[in-house]
Amino acid sequence: MSIDWDIEELAGYAMGEPEDVVESLMNDNTMDELLHEKYGVDLETYCKIVKDLLPFTPKVQAGISKEFYHAFLDEKNQRMIVKLKSIK
Repeated sequence: MSIDWDIEELAGYAMGEPEDVVESLMNDNTMDELLHEKYGVDLETYCKIVKDLLPFTPKVQAGISKEFYHAFLDEKNQRMIVKLKSIK
């Protein structure tokens, strides 16, 4: 099973956890268990869902490269958590 760390981070935020707790959950490998409790899916299934939803997120422009991405955003820290390069 190949899990993208950025998607695992997104899962923690989606469940309402603060940044320090998300990091701990990722390090402890307990995200899968929490996803199952809250949404009834495992981390692998969650990754597939996120990847399928990415094209439906807004396009944002990267600051340095000026390239466009579809992305789930962390507005607090002003960064893209999970991104997919946009085809213009």
